[in-house]
Amino acid sequence: MRLVLGVDAGGTSSRAALFTMAGEVLRRGGAGGGNPGSLGRDRAAANLEAAVRAALNGAAPGQVEAVVMGVAGSPEACAALADQVFRKVLPGVPVASVGDDVTAFAAGTAVASGSVLISGTGAIAAKIIDHRAVATADGFGWQLGDEGSAFWLGRAAARATIRALATADEGTAGGAGVVMEPGAAGGDAPVAGRDVAGGGGGMVPLVVRHLLPDGPGADPVARLAAAVHARPPLALAELAPLVSQAAAAGDPMAVEVVREAASRLVATLRSVHDSGPVVLAGSVLTSEGPVREAVIRLLASGTAHEVATAGDAAGAAAWLAARPFLGPDESRARHQRFVHPAAARRTA
Repeated sequence: MRLVLGVDAGGTSSRAALFTMAGEVLRRGGAGGGNPGSLGRDRAAANLEAAVRAALNGAAPGQVEAVVMGVAGSPEACAALADQVFRKVLPGVPVASVGDDVTAFAAGTAVASGSVLISGTGAIAAKIIDHRAVATADGFGWQLGDEGSAFWLGRAAARATIRALATADEGTAGGAGVVMEPGAAGGDAPVAGRDVAGGGGGMVPLVVRHLLPDGPGADPVARLAAAVHARPPLALAELAPLVSQAAAAGDPMAVEVVREAASRLVATLRSVHDSGPVVLAGSVLTSEGPVREAVIRLLASGTAHEVATAGDAAGAAAWLAARPFLGPDESRARHQRFVHPAAARRTA
């Protein structure tokens, strides 16, 4: 049996998937993050090796024809990481490392060229030509960019919440408060707050309950600031689902944050997109919710775009590994089996 292996090396988790050439998934393996930039090469390599060995369990090494690994980082660092892992696990098997933007794009379409917009913990857009990223926008990390990402949403929620708490503490507007949130043009836009530290489904009380589960106490501003600074910065991404929850319930503050996030994401995409399909990837854009809906609405306005949603990135990597062994028609026909195996089985 001829097999291919696909690997998706993310910042928090790594996934490997072993497929037949026909697109049947045999085994999967998972482990911790595999990004050498954020974790260091040795730790990333150890996690990737664990995921790969779990996926290969029971397979003869000689059955594996090719491997494609999608990972973020410089091409040199990714190639060195792939060499460190696979010369030990699958010596002699051809291994290609590509950017995770390439595998994300392939997870949404069998077309070779177009663009991908990714919003997970971070955010980036890439123009893809013949399954190569030829231009990117944003992806600068939480300190410098990643606008519209889960981190950006969480930070906006925390900023708006502490300003609403501070306004309420000053006794203005009966505690309803007005906070200022950066607008798309760099200016400030007023956002009405409500139920600052009380109950209800508004963004502010949701954030307060998440960060201060024991209650706001006598000085909620100081306690909230301390709670945020006591955690790793990227932990703010945990607040992103609360923004979506509050926006879906009609909270005006959350609706404004979602609108701004979608505007920034689409601006990032349009700076690289020329033609072809647009693939939405990352947890913020593949999960049903207000941000995804707002992005799709913006893409539908003006120039029409063919929009697809990314499926399994490890499966997409395996499909890329299988492509050289398949004809163009076979490759297109089997794409869904690799990236949406459950759906492919239901329609078979």
